[in-house]
Amino acid sequence: MKLYLVKEDEQVVWVAALAHETMYGYVPNTGKFHDNNALRNDFYLERHFTYQEIGSAEARRLIADGIDPFDETEDAEALSEWRADDKALDPTEVLSMAAGFNP
Repeated sequence: MKLYLVKEDEQVVWVAALAHETMYGYVPNTGKFHDNNALRNDFYLERHFTYQEIGSAEARRLIADGIDPFDETEDAEALSEWRADDKALDPTEVLSMAAGFNP
């Protein structure tokens, strides 16, 4: 598993984890990583965002310092889906798995 800092221009928009070609994005509103196919497509094809590989310590710091949450009104539909996601990954698990690959 690899971790990425994802930015749009200079604005941090995601801490992401790539595992077996599945991209997970950390959602501050839920406190979990969620499968994000749109982010995966951007990573592999579109590249609207920039991706910087980071280690688990940096990802932990970014999550602890707080990434701007998604707008509850503007992003209500996506947030509803993420809140109902029973396959969401806990950050502790993701960062532990990534630590073996990104010390």
